Amino acid sequence: MGLSTSYIDLSRGFPDPKIFPSEEIKEILRETNYDVVNTEGKIEGIDEAIHYLLKIRGIDFEFNLATSTMEVINNIVSSSTVACEEPSHDGIIMKPGVMSYEGLVAEGKWKFAGKYFYFSIVNNPTGVVAKGKKLEEFREEAKNKGVKIILDDVYGYFSDTKAFFDENTIYVSSLSRILGSGLRIAFTNTKTRSKPSSISQYIVKRLYESGVLQSIIEKEKRVYFERLKKASEFFEKYLYKKPEGGVSLLLTLPKEKFNAIVADGSRYFKRKVNFTRITISRYDVSEITKIVKLD
Repeated sequence: MGLSTSYIDLSRGFPDPKIFPSEEIKEILRETNYDVVNTEGKIEGIDEAIHYLLKIRGIDFEFNLATSTMEVINNIVSSSTVACEEPSHDGIIMKPGVMSYEGLVAEGKWKFAGKYFYFSIVNNPTGVVAKGKKLEEFREEAKNKGVKIILDDVYGYFSDTKAFFDENTIYVSSLSRILGSGLRIAFTNTKTRSKPSSISQYIVKRLYESGVLQSIIEKEKRVYFERLKKASEFFEKYLYKKPEGGVSLLLTLPKEKFNAIVADGSRYFKRKVNFTRITISRYDVSEITKIVKLD
């Protein structure tokens, strides 16, 4: 018999509420200038904040803003054949025009189909990180075959591997895993028709100017690394792959083992599996271990 579901939600990669800058954002909103935020396009000062985020990832380019990473990616996927790893982001792999191939770039496994390959350096849902020679070989083969890489880098901040950018890359990232999905602002090198939230831009700009954004990213990376290590040790027998970054673990456990809201692992495959994907960003590992029933 399965456990009853508790209030704990391990299905989403929301930021830790203890790190989230609630008071700082409240203060920013109290001081918000109506004329500044009631505008379309980029607001003054947002460029510096986004270039800072890009430089953290070891790259830089002139960017366009969007409301979300999935908005940018969906515009490409909806009109083209796209290949991806398996397992991969559930919002991508389940789309009818996407061809998945079981295995990860980090393991030297990939196949190309169509004009694009969707890819994350930190694989979601496994937390496996692509790097080194295999990553270089993947990029070189894609370029030689005329396949553009759609690099979704939202989890890259929580890894020790830098991003990449060249003429064969469509780069897209956002602050959704740093500050939460409520701030509707993403950035990319491809053209967009978005009118991203001016209030979201203003909050990010102010957090950057005050140094709060920088300290949050540093703290989240440190805290999530430690949690990922502890969770991996606790679930060692049930890891589908050992995670090295990000905020997710894919476990060879059925979801009924958890007294919490969790994600069905089948969402990340083209086939049915009896796995569970959990995240460690929102709760301490001590809380997570209390709501799972292991054999």
